[in-house]
Amino acid sequence: MSHPPLNVQRALDDVSGRFAIQVRHSAALGGARQTGFVWTRQPGVLCLAMSRDYLGQAQRNPDVIAIVAPPAVADHCVDETKALIVCDRADELFHHLHLSQDPFADTTQDRFEIDDTAEVDASALLRGHVRIGAGARIGPGVVISGPASVGRDASIEARAVVGCDGLYAKTVLGVRRHMPHFGGVEIGDSSRILAGAVVVRSAIHGEVTRVGAGACVGVLSNIGHDTTIGDGATISSNVVVAGRSTVGAHAWIGASATISNMVDIGERAEVRLGAVVLQDVPAGGDVSGNFARSHAANMRRFLEDIRK
Repeated sequence: MSHPPLNVQRALDDVSGRFAIQVRHSAALGGARQTGFVWTRQPGVLCLAMSRDYLGQAQRNPDVIAIVAPPAVADHCVDETKALIVCDRADELFHHLHLSQDPFADTTQDRFEIDDTAEVDASALLRGHVRIGAGARIGPGVVISGPASVGRDASIEARAVVGCDGLYAKTVLGVRRHMPHFGGVEIGDSSRILAGAVVVRSAIHGEVTRVGAGACVGVLSNIGHDTTIGDGATISSNVVVAGRSTVGAHAWIGASATISNMVDIGERAEVRLGAVVLQDVPAGGDVSGNFARSHAANMRRFLEDIRK
């Protein structure tokens, strides 16, 4: 959906006396249309780079027009085609800019595109722009807030919530503020969202939280904003997958596991029940425990303990 472009200069002027700001290559600021992450694929992104790794990603991303960074990171910027906003409180300034966007810019009148073969329970609540594909089934009490797309033969069971805002809060100018979620959700073909599960919408205009084709999100599980659940992956009951994480295709996440934000779980990896995962798990990996580590190592230690 289209939305009014972000007026970066005006937003910076609003707080010019409250932040120490230096702008380099300011001519590019006029092209910034929205906030986003360093990997965002939307035109005209202004992003935050708090580390040299993120700065590198931002410089390589052709869709990034402007970068907000602290001085120690900004000194390594070599791209003179992108605007660079240097600020000691870069994280706080970026989120001020995020807040300066119109939270209702992408809100339209309810617009439903529901295939004639889809089944939508009379008690389900749809709002915004919602597309539901052929053969999809939407159960009782389901809430879907658009922009949202539900694929062919997908199933969303009783009381699940798709497309809500999630926990994303920052302190800006001394006030704890909720960060608006501007994006949407995409539910793949033949996927299943079981009873009471929650899939949070993306924080970024034009982006989606994605559940892949044939994936299953278990009862009372929570999928954070801007997360991708790969095709055929299984998220068991009561799992928390925090924002901006990736669960690879055909991976299996055991009941009550917790995956921290920005963690990548590789294809066909296994995360055992109750695990607390703080770092990436490679493709085919098998982890368990709190904090999660190699499942085989955990089992050896467990067996040694009980033999004692």
